[in-house]
Amino acid sequence: MHADRNRQELIAEVARELRAFGTDDHVMNQATAARLGLHPTDMHAGEVLDRLGPMTIGDLARAVGVSPGAATALIDRLEHAGMARRVPDAANRRRILVEPTPDGRRRSMAVFGGLIQSATQLLDRYQDEELELFVDLIRGLRQLLTDHTEAVRSGE
Repeated sequence: MHADRNRQELIAEVARELRAFGTDDHVMNQATAARLGLHPTDMHAGEVLDRLGPMTIGDLARAVGVSPGAATALIDRLEHAGMARRVPDAANRRRILVEPTPDGRRRSMAVFGGLIQSATQLLDRYQDEELELFVDLIRGLRQLLTDHTEAVRSGE
C-alpha cells in the first residue's frame, strides 16, 4: 500500500473500481448480446443456465429477476436463437426444464473464450491465499447486492 494513502482513501478507491467494473461488465454484456443477436436479459439468462445448469422456468425467472410471463418470452427468444431448449425433467416428466444447447455454448465460447483465458492468466499471478480472499470478497459483495436488491424491490 502506498504510504500516502489512508484506509478511507483505499476503501473509496476499491469502491470506485468496483462500480467501474460493474459498468464495464454491463457494456461488455450489451456488446456480446448484440453480436449474438440477443437481448441483454437473454444474455443474463444464458449465463445463469450455463453456470447453474438446467432449471425450471420459474427458477430461471427468479434468478434473472423477471416475472414468469417474461421468462416464458425470454426462453422463446433463447430457443429461437438456438441458445437454449426446453426438455422434460427426467425425475418428473410433467415438469419442463430449460437448458443451454451445445451450439449456444459453442457460440458463447467463441465470444467469451479469449476473455476467460485472459482472466485465468491474470488470476494465475496471485497466490492461493489471495485467491481465497478474492472469493470471500466477491461472495460477500454478491450477498450485499442480493440483499440490497430485495430491499429495493420491497420498497425499503
